[in-house]
Amino acid sequence: MNDTAEQSVMLHLHQTYGKTIHTWAFDDFPELPLGPPHLMMSYTGINPPSDDAIHSRDERSGISSSAKKGLREGYLPRYQKDNKADQWETSGTGIMFKPEETQIR
Repeated sequence: MNDTAEQSVMLHLHQTYGKTIHTWAFDDFPELPLGPPHLMMSYTGINPPSDDAIHSRDERSGISSSAKKGLREGYLPRYQKDNKADQWETSGTGIMFKPEETQIR
């Protein structure tokens, strides 16, 4: 996605703490949108990927992570992170959506 096109999306996603709901389990059902939704989270651990891994990914993707970081610092507002945003990392529990058949009126 080019730098201009990503801005409206990033402004929307910026304060979601790296969490989004995937409604299509693409890894399991690449041809059809099947399966329950999944709450997906970005990795925010204390051990970030190595510089080599980032450089390799940047080369494959044709992007510059450092340039993207600089661009985003210019338009994304700073905010105070909610301390409960990543409690799954310390609690060992998370949220799972379970499909349930229900009567429709």
